[in-house]
Amino acid sequence: MNEVGPQHAYFLVYNFQHDWLAYSKQYNNFVPYSRGVHEDELSFSLFIDLPKNSKYDLLLSTSKENFLFIEGALQKKLEPEQWVTLNIDSLKRVYQKDVLLITLYGTSGVEDKTVYIGHRRKSISQQEPNNTKSLSLINIKPLVSTPFQNFSTLIIVFTLVLAAFNYTTSSNGFRRFSSSKDFIDRSERNDFYTFNKPFTRVILVNTIIVSTMFSYIFLFFSHYNIDFFDTRGLLTEESTLAELLLDQVKLTLIVFLSFNFKYILMGVVGSVLNIAKVINTHYVKSLQVSFLFYGFIMLVCFGLSIDSPVWFVNVKTTIFYTFISFYLIKFVLLFIFTNPGPRIINLYLFSYLCVIEIIPLIIGAKLAQIS
Repeated sequence: MNEVGPQHAYFLVYNFQHDWLAYSKQYNNFVPYSRGVHEDELSFSLFIDLPKNSKYDLLLSTSKENFLFIEGALQKKLEPEQWVTLNIDSLKRVYQKDVLLITLYGTSGVEDKTVYIGHRRKSISQQEPNNTKSLSLINIKPLVSTPFQNFSTLIIVFTLVLAAFNYTTSSNGFRRFSSSKDFIDRSERNDFYTFNKPFTRVILVNTIIVSTMFSYIFLFFSHYNIDFFDTRGLLTEESTLAELLLDQVKLTLIVFLSFNFKYILMGVVGSVLNIAKVINTHYVKSLQVSFLFYGFIMLVCFGLSIDSPVWFVNVKTTIFYTFISFYLIKFVLLFIFTNPGPRIINLYLFSYLCVIEIIPLIIGAKLAQIS
């Protein structure tokens, strides 16, 4: 039957009967409803694609009393056997989103719940039938934050505190570290790269900042089930703020030690190729590029964490190639701006950068899980 809704006043466009989702505490995300697993649950959800269903109406009905939530905010009590109609375009104007989370709470199972996308028949009067309840979108959403949102806020504040400390204690060094003018300067007379080594304060604190940024981004992806590497045994279940902070500390320490190990490896390879003079410049300039890139990505991730993007898992491949592109661009920039001129044969510098930058990238890409 293609005529559905109150008084069969709508043509059926889509039936959500097989699209129900239940929230899984184990995966910290929504999973498809399974009768044997979720039949005792009282809350079931749907994701509604608003642009795809523009000009249509959302029709809801239950045989038992339930409560309707939109984006986590209680909107209405659904009376048994009474239809509620929501205009898709109105929902998009109110919530300013392309995908909307609809949740019905109150009874176990989904057999008593009916949700359609319908197209109103023109022959029917636009006046709503008496047994149809329309919805007044009050959208009073409680200010409830998740542990990950609290964690994101703490990490952002911690990063800003570190940056402020670095600027306060060494304002000139921090400004020059953030300056593109120094980065593109290939002169050997540039004292910034001569006197600032990995163990000096301004570089050491910036290394901690970059390590913090990278670790947060990694945990952000993991939180939204975008795992590029197998982290079993390393990360916790991330169910509480304390566990998230513990994971952040562990990853930050690992990344920080990796930076120092990289510097040692740079010294070994540079000595073999007789280009030891560029090692310090290469390390600091590599850190500069990473600081800007990871800082930008961290801010994007923080903004997304506030909105809790359910669509994020669908862009895993795009994220992977974005990072690959960044490392390739960084390789080119370092090759151009690390070379001080004709004193160093470009072939040696190219070989050196391939060992330090490209080989680890190839190994990481091989180990990454992007399928």
